[in-house]
Amino acid sequence: VTKYRDGVSESQFQTVLDYEHRKLLEGCRKAGITTPPKVTFVTVQKRHHTRFRPADPRQGTGRMKNIPAGTTVDSHVVHPTDFDFYLCSHEGIQGTSRPTHYYVLHDDYGFSADELQKLSYYMCYTYARCDKPISIPAPVQYAHLAAYRARNHILSYNQRA
Repeated sequence: VTKYRDGVSESQFQTVLDYEHRKLLEGCRKAGITTPPKVTFVTVQKRHHTRFRPADPRQGTGRMKNIPAGTTVDSHVVHPTDFDFYLCSHEGIQGTSRPTHYYVLHDDYGFSADELQKLSYYMCYTYARCDKPISIPAPVQYAHLAAYRARNHILSYNQRA
């Protein structure tokens, strides 16, 4: 199981990991799964101020000379001992591209950095509403849409009650 999770600040990493990992394993046990699955838990963060530019502006794309889609940064500006990376999976159509910060909180599977970076990048291509990669993995975007829709249903229900 590879779980991408958005909406988590760094101060909440351990709390969210402990709670959600425990609940996932409990759910597996309740479903009759006797061998716990290997779980990789990755947070996806867009709310940061990190931006990247190509060393040579001629290598930039678009009017703003952004880094090309698919650019991954996993050294120098990331945590020295933790497993994290920045991935700019999308093209910067308006203004400066904001890469997504991926932070691996738990990895039973033992992904290499290249494997997880490629998986994350490829999942940005699976969004059904767009024929180009989006800035976050499609399951994260679908979760945003589902949460927004659920919020609207709850608000509508509360207004009628």
